[in-house]
Amino acid sequence: MALSQDELKSEVKRCVPPLSADSWKGQAGKVGVLGGCTTYTGPPYFTAMAALKVGADLAHIFTTKAAAPIIKSYSPEIIVHPYLSETSDFLPGQLTEERCSSLVREAVAEVEAWFTRLDCLVVGPGLGRDPLLLDVARACIVRARLAGLPLVLDGDGLFLVAREPDLVIGYSACVLTPNLSEFRRLATTLGVSLHGPQNDRVKKLGEVTMQLAGPVVLSKGPVDAIHDSRKTVLCTATAGLRRCGGLGDILAGSVATFISWVLAFLERTKAAGDAGVLEMNPMILAAFGGCLTTRTTTAMAFTQKRRAMLASDVLELLGPTVDALFDSGGAFTEVEGRSVL
Repeated sequence: MALSQDELKSEVKRCVPPLSADSWKGQAGKVGVLGGCTTYTGPPYFTAMAALKVGADLAHIFTTKAAAPIIKSYSPEIIVHPYLSETSDFLPGQLTEERCSSLVREAVAEVEAWFTRLDCLVVGPGLGRDPLLLDVARACIVRARLAGLPLVLDGDGLFLVAREPDLVIGYSACVLTPNLSEFRRLATTLGVSLHGPQNDRVKKLGEVTMQLAGPVVLSKGPVDAIHDSRKTVLCTATAGLRRCGGLGDILAGSVATFISWVLAFLERTKAAGDAGVLEMNPMILAAFGGCLTTRTTTAMAFTQKRRAMLASDVLELLGPTVDALFDSGGAFTEVEGRSVL
């Protein structure tokens, strides 16, 4: 029998690590973000900062040499690694095929060296379509799979997967977060028609996940639909009516933190011999936690800011939302003089 929204929320709450004096840095999650370029420095920032605001202890951004100092200037809380190169860094004729291959190998080696110190890697926010960057992202996805590192693919990471679905086919420790356009692109690549009288979104989502045979797909919309080819979970929480840039990046970072929490919870319960472990796909539960948190936060921010609501306003309310949803039992919380839940 399908779980209700309250039952799903309760399952997520079990996985949220308690705030304790006995905790140490990194125990509540270490999230990496592969993305950003000269043009798009905001998306990786919003993703990494969302992971921190939800409750992860550490957030890393692996980005280009040109974007790194800009992103560093946004916040000292994020660890920024300038490992990637862009085509625009070079003069015409400088980038031979051999040089490109060398740059990709070097960047991938630098990123991969951090895999053992991450709980989840988000690939794609603000990456752009530069062939050099897409080659790095492709290789990092392959290496992450080999290392068993959980992945969240968003933005230009989804563009890459829509072109090369084999990158994630069969990998269950992976969440894709497409909007409607990105979902259409992915479905077309997989041969799933979105036309005709039976064009039911949840049904088509099931067909897509059947083709992927492993990853969870979080299809964003008026109601967020989450599917893993066997089970569908909907997140019906009220969301804000403003659709400003950066909200998808915030969702990706939120999901990444919940992935680290859910998987850590499973490890703890397994080590303790607890029979009451989760009975559903942990990646579905983590995706639901990210959706519930993000949708609830955008509703709070929209109440305050209305048409002026920006992604930065949502970031500031993620902490109070997590507290209200999972720490204080849904009690009302005062934020800038307003009851937010």
